[in-house]
Amino acid sequence: MGEVLVLEKRVIYSPGTDYDALWKKIISELFEEFILFFAPDLYEAIDFGKGIVFLEQELHKVIIEHNKGKKIADKIVKVSLKNGEEKYVFIHIEIQGKKDPDFSRRMFTYFYRLFDRFQENIYSIAILTDLSKSNNPQPFQYSFYGTELTYRFNTYKFNEEDIPSLKKSTNPFAIAVLAGIYLHQTEKNYHKRYEVKKKLLKDFILTNPNLKSIYAEALFYFIDYLLYLPHELTKQLTKDLSINIEKEAKHMLYSEKIKEAPTLAEYFKTVREEGFEKGIEKGKMEEKRNLAAELLREDFSVEKVAKIVKLSLDEVKEIGKNL
Repeated sequence: MGEVLVLEKRVIYSPGTDYDALWKKIISELFEEFILFFAPDLYEAIDFGKGIVFLEQELHKVIIEHNKGKKIADKIVKVSLKNGEEKYVFIHIEIQGKKDPDFSRRMFTYFYRLFDRFQENIYSIAILTDLSKSNNPQPFQYSFYGTELTYRFNTYKFNEEDIPSLKKSTNPFAIAVLAGIYLHQTEKNYHKRYEVKKKLLKDFILTNPNLKSIYAEALFYFIDYLLYLPHELTKQLTKDLSINIEKEAKHMLYSEKIKEAPTLAEYFKTVREEGFEKGIEKGKMEEKRNLAAELLREDFSVEKVAKIVKLSLDEVKEIGKNL
């Protein structure tokens, strides 16, 4: 038994963001939850207690060599089934820039290459992340003078998902799908994206007492990069969430994996800058106190010293007592 997953996207949302890599990362970190959410029938057959093994290079021989120049994130996962068999789960993740009339044919092409290479049963599912109602791939059909073939595959469509149901789900991929939906809905409105991103990070991650730490870290990184915001809005988001980060998610501050995520990176930058400014102020105060001590040693009056160094009379008197 295996699985071919194809991830479809329609547009580029921000410069330099590798969306296929984002999905690949969160799937790797939360693979069991991924299968449970997108392929519950397959989940019931897998014995996760025996572990999983990612075999990254194998799929290159089957898929990548046939797609020179095409950017693809790929995975092969070896799993054990509850019936005692060892099988492979084949996952192919692809960023699709626009609706593709050859999509079903391409799904079939990947299927027969995998089947020919591994001789395994293959579970195929296409995850369509765009919100277009017209993106409704049909089974691949081939017919030539009596030779006929029909290839059907499972699909998961973001545009058919119910947002209230996603919000109630305890599976972390419900939040990931919700973020994907918001990505499309806010494509041309960064201020609206700011609001939904803040709500996702705050309500569903930072202040969610039932969310495991491993889920929180994976989702924070995923959403922070997926829902791109310009720098000024990122700074504002950091300011708005700083109290929650400090109080509710201190474990994230020690996670090397997500320190580079935009909002947390801005948080650490702010903390460093504030610390530097406090250091400068502390240094200035130290200089004032040293100067006051020198003037007092020269027999300047307390009143005169206070006026020169701009300290209160009580502060100067305290310095005098310690001379």
